[in-house]
Amino acid sequence: MKRKTQPVGFANQLDFSAKQIAILRGLPCGYQGFYLDTSLSSERRIAMDVIWIVCGFLLGLIIGSFANVVIYRLPRGRSVVWPSSACFHCARRLAAWELVPVFSWLVLRGRCRSCGEPISGRYIFVELLCGVLFAAMVLHTPTLSAVPLMSFAFVLLTVSFIDWDTQEIPDGLLLVGGVAGLVWVAVGWLSPHLRPYSPCWRDALLGVLAGALPLLIVDRLVIILLKKDGFGYGDVKLMAMVGLFLGWQLTLMAFFFAFVSGGAYATYLICTKRAQRGDYLAFGPFLCFGSVVSLWFGWDFIRWIF
Repeated sequence: MKRKTQPVGFANQLDFSAKQIAILRGLPCGYQGFYLDTSLSSERRIAMDVIWIVCGFLLGLIIGSFANVVIYRLPRGRSVVWPSSACFHCARRLAAWELVPVFSWLVLRGRCRSCGEPISGRYIFVELLCGVLFAAMVLHTPTLSAVPLMSFAFVLLTVSFIDWDTQEIPDGLLLVGGVAGLVWVAVGWLSPHLRPYSPCWRDALLGVLAGALPLLIVDRLVIILLKKDGFGYGDVKLMAMVGLFLGWQLTLMAFFFAFVSGGAYATYLICTKRAQRGDYLAFGPFLCFGSVVSLWFGWDFIRWIF
């Protein structure tokens, strides 16, 4: 028996979230697979889920390797496609097998094959994190329709590390995310069975406003009242892009998770005397973290509150 899809509205999204929780996360409570072809048996559907998740993870490892290139080269104004990767210390061009995600780092034991200098563990961390994010996006949304969400995850990942390193968010990445966001909204509009996952046009437009306006207002207030630098327009544009994917409800929840996580980290730095009041802290990574958490758990939290 096929599930009925309901019009996308605030109450209906809340109602669908309960069903989604029961199907996706309530594995002991009758999970029969999330693959959309209901003509298959529950065992086959679960197997299809596993195949898609593994494929998503492996694709994420590959894209994560490219994300490392983007994170390093884009802030320096270098091409992300040419020349090929090389050792930072001895400038030797890396062989093809040295570029295999995770595997090459483990085989080389985190050191250059020529000069023996250490290779940062952050590279393997970014690859694994990208793999986990891609697998999570496949699990969140059925089959190839997860591609826009994978693009969303890639942009959030690269923006987080670039902002952490440079306190800047490249407009080019946000443009890529914005285009993917428009595709994501269009996918939900064209595919009725995906409408519970993707925001409608109205919610997406309201999401852009809900993401940009609060930061614009706070930015102006900080500059006028405190005579200090505000958030910066990179964060404003970042949250406008996030609003396309999440809609206005989950965008507001993303702010909540971002402020809680950012505040907790700032408190930790102050308590351990690693930072002082008034020190600048990149907020982009926490906005990206809050967006991913909101995508997965935002409706759960809203249902818990209301």
